[in-house]
Amino acid sequence: MPYFSFSIKRVINIFKNKNITLNKKYYSKDIKIYNSLKSKNISNSVNFVKFEKRIECNKLGFKILFCLPPNIGLGDIIEYGSAVNNIKRSNKFENVSVAFSGKNSFILKNFFHIDNIYPDVVSEDDFLNFDNVFHLTLQIQKLKQQKYLRSDIANEICKYFGVLNHKTILKNKHNYIKKINKISIFPISTSPLRSMSVNLLNNLIKNLSKKYEIEILLYDKSNISQYIKSRIINDKYKIVDPPNVKSLISYIKKIQYGIFVDSGPLHVAKIFSKLGSFIETSVSHKVLLKNYNSINTINNKYYSKYCTAPCGLIDIFSYNNSNGCYDTLKLKKKNILDLKNFNSLQRGSVKNNLINYLFQPVGCVKYLESEKAIYQINNHLSKIIL
Repeated sequence: MPYFSFSIKRVINIFKNKNITLNKKYYSKDIKIYNSLKSKNISNSVNFVKFEKRIECNKLGFKILFCLPPNIGLGDIIEYGSAVNNIKRSNKFENVSVAFSGKNSFILKNFFHIDNIYPDVVSEDDFLNFDNVFHLTLQIQKLKQQKYLRSDIANEICKYFGVLNHKTILKNKHNYIKKINKISIFPISTSPLRSMSVNLLNNLIKNLSKKYEIEILLYDKSNISQYIKSRIINDKYKIVDPPNVKSLISYIKKIQYGIFVDSGPLHVAKIFSKLGSFIETSVSHKVLLKNYNSINTINNKYYSKYCTAPCGLIDIFSYNNSNGCYDTLKLKKKNILDLKNFNSLQRGSVKNNLINYLFQPVGCVKYLESEKAIYQINNHLSKIIL
């Protein structure tokens, strides 16, 4: 996880649209900014760039800056935003601000009314205006393990600060429909552990297209999306390819019924009170769907000597020069969670092996019963009263 400070003496391209003052110290967690600053081509424009150590807060004051982990996805930014909003509403602090939310900062503002946001960088002067600079994944133990044992992020944060975890529901005029004619399937994730198997997707299309229009939400720039798209054998569907997160959110607002495997689209659907079904893979519905009744769950019953689904793992990792999950690496979860440092688990060829786990899915994805999932989805649809 990069956390670094820097200062520049000349304006460089990456900061052209940012309010950066020359010869002033800034902090960031953005890996693109870090790589740009370390480029030999602009070394004459940089005063310094160096890694910083995150420091724990021992005593909470009145003004707090929450520092998010870098590069978090759609589902996580919604959970962090929900927690910060609940803390803000509790009036425990005079000033509640958020740093390092990146390109998804608009979600914090539009969904959770968080106005004090530092998307990419924070100046040293701004840091000094806060009583506490609170790095969430440093101070809250269970957030350190999120990649290997996913828990309810919003609940963990609210519990730490002693505030109620109110769920956020937004008004949505598109929910007033007379009949469900169309089903929207969201088969992809950034991880093969939380992407739908091609076999299940083909069976869903084959069965559900007899009664409903089927649309499949993909993302053309994703290798996982390209792989799945190339292996769909039925032609009774429509591809929808939102170009960015804003477009995806706008589209989810309008769906009639969704089928989800990943937490990103699922969390958006929850906020807008959409109907649908969630197919468990490695992350439990108890974590992602607590107290939400409009979305049905298809439970995952896979188990082996090394894991019982849903295990809580959100992506494959590297261990002893091999890549995989607890099951494929023949590891007990405790062996990983007991490690003092998780950095080495995301090194090596992890990203290069993602597609391999679509071609040869892990157990909880491969052995999910299509017939059972289709039956439960149809059963849920038959009981919906609009």
